[in-house]
Amino acid sequence: MTGPGQRLMPPAGAPKLNGHRPGGPGSPLSTRTRPKGYAALAVALIIGLGALGYYFYTTAGAKVSVVVASHDISVGHTITRTDLSTVEVSGGVTAVGADNLRSLEGQSAAVGIKAHTPIQRSMVTTGSTLAAGQVLVGVAAAPGQIPSSGLIPGDKVEVLQLPDKNTSSAPSTSSASTAVLVPAATVYDVRPNPTSAGGTLLTLIVPSTAAFGVAQASNAQLIALVKVGG
Repeated sequence: MTGPGQRLMPPAGAPKLNGHRPGGPGSPLSTRTRPKGYAALAVALIIGLGALGYYFYTTAGAKVSVVVASHDISVGHTITRTDLSTVEVSGGVTAVGADNLRSLEGQSAAVGIKAHTPIQRSMVTTGSTLAAGQVLVGVAAAPGQIPSSGLIPGDKVEVLQLPDKNTSSAPSTSSASTAVLVPAATVYDVRPNPTSAGGTLLTLIVPSTAAFGVAQASNAQLIALVKVGG
């Protein structure tokens, strides 16, 4: 019992009330509650980074089918189905899709295209690929008038005018110097001549000033094509 004015004293050995809950050493400590916004932001970041990583993982191995040149295509060549092939590639390759392969047929190569190169729209054109002052001229070559290995579009050739077989006299130095009709013509097209066994029909890109002489020499079967470098 205590009388008036007397303070109650805690029992001997009781812990002091200094912020800790009574109950002995096993009582949990108080914790400060963290704002819920930080937790939500952390979860959103984890989900976002996971989704981004999955996207890069899946797209890294994704492949698309594009059109490529099946062989070397020379500038000015009219593209056909045999000139084209398709291949599956991965990564950001800019090229005509395989679904649009047919749209390239009949167009002309605006630039020289190497074999297996993915074809872009800028590499082909529906217009003329001839430079100013150039023309196309046809040549009918007999066996022996072109290299035995043949010629292909894009080859550079020297166009020669052969001496007339009916002329017995040897050509003079002056005539020999004018035997070169075109020093560097470009082969535009090559195909067999159906009217001449072993003959070849060629289309050449030549300067307009030389077209008449080339056509005249071809008509007289007095023409020869020599493959040159460049």
